[in-house]
Amino acid sequence: MEPLSVSTNSFTLDLYKKLNETSKGQNIFFSPWSIATALAMVYLGAKGDTATQMAEVLHFNQTAGQEGSSETTRPSLGKPKKRKMHPEHKQAENIHSGFRELLSAINKPRSTYLLKSANRLYEEKTYPLLPKFLQLITSYYNAKPQAVNFKTAAEQARALINSWVENETERKIQDLLPAGSLNSRTVLVLVNAIYFKGNWEKKFLEKNTSETPFRLSKTKTKPVQMMFLRDTFLILHESTMKFKIIELPYVENELSMFVLLPDDINDNTTGLELVERELTYEKLAEWTKSANMMKAEVDLYLPKLKLEENYDLKSTLSSMGIRNAFDPVQADFTGMSVNKDIFISKIIHKAFVEVSEEGTEAAAATGVVVLRSKAPTMTFKADHPFLFFIRHNKSQTILFFGRLCSP
Repeated sequence: MEPLSVSTNSFTLDLYKKLNETSKGQNIFFSPWSIATALAMVYLGAKGDTATQMAEVLHFNQTAGQEGSSETTRPSLGKPKKRKMHPEHKQAENIHSGFRELLSAINKPRSTYLLKSANRLYEEKTYPLLPKFLQLITSYYNAKPQAVNFKTAAEQARALINSWVENETERKIQDLLPAGSLNSRTVLVLVNAIYFKGNWEKKFLEKNTSETPFRLSKTKTKPVQMMFLRDTFLILHESTMKFKIIELPYVENELSMFVLLPDDINDNTTGLELVERELTYEKLAEWTKSANMMKAEVDLYLPKLKLEENYDLKSTLSSMGIRNAFDPVQADFTGMSVNKDIFISKIIHKAFVEVSEEGTEAAAATGVVVLRSKAPTMTFKADHPFLFFIRHNKSQTILFFGRLCSP
């Protein structure tokens, strides 16, 4: 599973930086895992340049070590098939098998917290899908596409899609698709949903929560409900870039929330500019390795928060390099359908997170080894903008990623 997490986590930071271009100083929250999974389902039926662009943006070439297209891409140059699997097929199989493994790990039954990921493709019923594609998407993603009547009943289709998402996210994501977002020309809508609700391994006490000013910038503040807990956590202080990272595990340690907090607001916006400029997957992976973090007693101040963000990712993903998939002329999804005019019309993502004394509730339509060292009590006071993400620890996969600028 590890190579896939490298791909999806690299995509996470690329997407975050792209969203940041149009969201300066604003809250951001999304599930990169959910978005990548849904795109991977479409990649299963992509061919040619359409597949190549998707693989590059999603860093799938890192997963398998070479470029290529999807599962249903045929070897080029008309050479006869050999018994040995073609490299492009092998790459795609590695990618899709990786998603199947991780989906299975995420969706395994458990009593200590709720975590589930579900995906669905809705396609115009007059566009027949290839049996091979249906077989593969069921095998790898446990998600059959659903044929609906966009041509003459787009609003009914919208209600059906919204109802499915609402059900999969315990009613946290409602009205994913706004009125008028689908019409008779819609041929394909891609939907993803992930839901997580977990309790902190070390809970905050409600009696310790109090109103505290949150510094939005050097000059502006707003009151927030600030939680407090003194306990032992893994923490890292990066002195060059002047920030701290703390790991807050959930019950059973299968998932953790990491909070990256600048020491102070040293720029004219959120205080995060330097970190955001320098942030890469490799650096984040290094900073959050348990061996690189110190076990210390921490006075932890963390604001209660509730975020709900909505994104139409078509223009964002297009500017990242996935262009052909959205183009009615250039799109090549002939691994999915016999019709050559199928293309992605929308990718809409909605994400919700709530952090409280008990733990975290998040939805999107997405044993620790430590150094033996005892340090004095450290203070981690998240009273100004910070980055945070929720990670599936065994696979190291980032399921949710966000920035809090204004609680």
